[in-house]
Amino acid sequence: MKKLILHLFVLFFVLFSVSCASTKAIDDIDTNPENKARGDSSNPTKVKEYLEDVLLFPERREIEAYTRKAFSVDTEESIFLYHILYVFKKDRSLEHTLVFTATPKGSELDGTWMLDASSDIESYDLFLNSDNPWNLQEYEGPEGKGISLLKTTHNILDRLEKEYRFAGTAGLRSMAWYNHLWMILIPPPIIAYSGAMLASIGGDNCISAVNETIAWE
Repeated sequence: MKKLILHLFVLFFVLFSVSCASTKAIDDIDTNPENKARGDSSNPTKVKEYLEDVLLFPERREIEAYTRKAFSVDTEESIFLYHILYVFKKDRSLEHTLVFTATPKGSELDGTWMLDASSDIESYDLFLNSDNPWNLQEYEGPEGKGISLLKTTHNILDRLEKEYRFAGTAGLRSMAWYNHLWMILIPPPIIAYSGAMLASIGGDNCISAVNETIAWE
């Protein structure tokens, strides 16, 4: 009985954390004036034009991915609550950040790829020049492999064309297989877990958008 209660608590904590993350992200984007640019309907066009330029002129360019705290420097990170962004460099200097993000209420878009989100630029600048309060860390591939610029850029363009909406639960798809396994096995038999996964169909968040487009060398 104690194990059952513990398992239920863990499951509800996980799903609540994901739901909470989604709600908090949307609330911040709706109320923070700095996030108004996320709702700009020209964002997909700007991203597409930039990525096409990367493919045409890849010389001296490179791409990296970074994880960090999700909403502010005070946010506690967990396996369910964190943020991922791409960093495109030219001549080893920042050219653009790129992220899939929720959009403000009233926007023509329901989730969008965006260049140079203010919090991404801030966290990367502080990573380079301060004590790194956002806890920005480079996202490394298996055996320290780097990211393929051309393959990843192609993948992002393909994803952009699919016009995924924002879904806070989409990050669950990127969990390690053993995390999926224990969540499926926790009573009640996969009901809540299945609901969360179904809610993510056709949706993305910053975590799934990177993990499902990234290509390692």
